[in-house]
Amino acid sequence: MPAEFQFDFSWITDREKLRAKINEYINVLKMTRKPDKEEFTMTTKISVVVMFIVGLIGFIIYLFMSVLPASFRH
Repeated sequence: MPAEFQFDFSWITDREKLRAKINEYINVLKMTRKPDKEEFTMTTKISVVVMFIVGLIGFIIYLFMSVLPASFRH
């Protein structure tokens, strides 16, 4: 059979891969649970602290980038 008449069955394996990936996601969702109030509060506090630290680092970089070039001009 010439190459132009061959059928492409690669979509079958792609479909099986997709189905397996969806099953993995479903299994993960089955294992999850709603956090209790203490866990939620702790997660929120940690998230706020991390956002503050990242923002502070960004602000410090901004200050260096705006102050240092000005100090080299005479």
